[in-house]
Amino acid sequence: MLYALLDATQVLGTVELDGAIHEVCAEALASHDRSTLQLTVNLRSFLRSERQDHIGEQSIPAWLPEPQTVIEHVEVEDVHALASDVFASWKRKVAAAMPVSHG
Repeated sequence: MLYALLDATQVLGTVELDGAIHEVCAEALASHDRSTLQLTVNLRSFLRSERQDHIGEQSIPAWLPEPQTVIEHVEVEDVHALASDVFASWKRKVAAAMPVSHG
């Protein structure tokens, strides 16, 4: 049976794009199949506009990392820690890709 473990989106910072501020977001969706002990973590990153007239709109500029899927064989007692570690690593990768602001 498949168990959902993690469904998280975290804002890592903001960038200005076309004169508007956007949140840089990292997302992880993790599930664990207890019959096969397979952990699957789907990772993606995107920008989300802060402007009221664009709420909910997402964009993915070329500088953001491509979406990734991490698959690991892991025992039930270790699955939460590993899923959290994978997401933490992904957040570091997305943060490192953010352009440096010169303001």
